[in-house]
Amino acid sequence: MVVDLELVPTLSWKEKLLGIVRDSRREIFGIEMDEEDVFVFAEGDITSSYVNGIPSINFFDKVNQFLIKDMANIMVINLLGRNIGYVALQNKVYSLWKPSKPFQMMDIENDYFLAKFQNSDDFERVLSQVPWIIYGQYLTVQPWSIEFDLAQPFPSVVMWWINFPGLPRYM
Repeated sequence: MVVDLELVPTLSWKEKLLGIVRDSRREIFGIEMDEEDVFVFAEGDITSSYVNGIPSINFFDKVNQFLIKDMANIMVINLLGRNIGYVALQNKVYSLWKPSKPFQMMDIENDYFLAKFQNSDDFERVLSQVPWIIYGQYLTVQPWSIEFDLAQPFPSVVMWWINFPGLPRYM
C-alpha cells in the first residue's frame, strides 16, 4: 500500500496574529477571514503592558470589533441546580439539539459552558426551542454578549415557560 502524504503547512501563532497568507487563506487569531475583514496592523495597534505584575495585551478597536463579530453564533449554557461533566453535557446537548453541523463546546468557570455554532440556523433553533431539560434540570441558554460576567453564579436573565391548564399553548 502506498500512501502519498501531502504536508499542509500550519500557521504559527505569530503568523495567525499578523494575518499571514498561506494557500490563499487569511487567518487571524485562528479565525478564517472574509475579504471585508482584512486589515493591516500598524505600529501601535497592539501594545503590551503590565497590570499588577501580570502581562497584558491591548488591541485597537478594529481588532476588538472583529473578535466580537466572530462571537455572533456563541451561546452561554448552564445547567441549573446540578454540576455535570463536560463530556456528559456535550453528549446530552448533541442528542437533544441534533445540529445540522457540529458545534464546539468549551468549559469555562462557574459551571458555564460556551457553545460555538457553525450554522446560524442551529444557533437560532436552540435559542427558540426552549426549555431544554437534562437530568430533570433546566439548561439555560443565552446568546453570548460583551456584558456577560463569569463572576455571576447564575444567569442574570432566565426565560421561563409556564403552562396554564385550559389555556391554549400558543398563548
